[in-house]
Amino acid sequence: MLVIQRQASQLVQLGIERTVSMEEAEAIAEGEGEAWTARHHGRIVACLGLRETFPGRQAVAWAVLAEGLGAAHLAITRFARARIRASKLVRIEAIVRQSVPAEAAWAQLVGISPVHVMRGFGAASETHILCERIRGQD
Repeated sequence: MLVIQRQASQLVQLGIERTVSMEEAEAIAEGEGEAWTARHHGRIVACLGLRETFPGRQAVAWAVLAEGLGAAHLAITRFARARIRASKLVRIEAIVRQSVPAEAAWAQLVGISPVHVMRGFGAASETHILCERIRGQD
């Protein structure tokens, strides 16, 4: 996760421009849920996963995608969709920025549907969209 040259749209999270520390990366990799790394031609092009907020019940879907993801995009999207679909968790959610249509589009491609507009959300008080997948409704 630390070596990925993130897409420009991913440099800000919930209104805060930041980088991930080694401690955060380790916590994500070792924490509750699933975490995956995708390589293409020997280069890490994505880290993604399901971070369980209520173990065995609920998770937040997350992804760090590399600039120039290119040909690996389809395989990564299909993999994420398959893992979300196979998950036994009751709820999987993601929060995406309305101002970045690609975020909501990718959430839908991996099986997480928009359900609520959240105005004034996050550190920059931007409009976000809550997306979710409820087991049995997918």
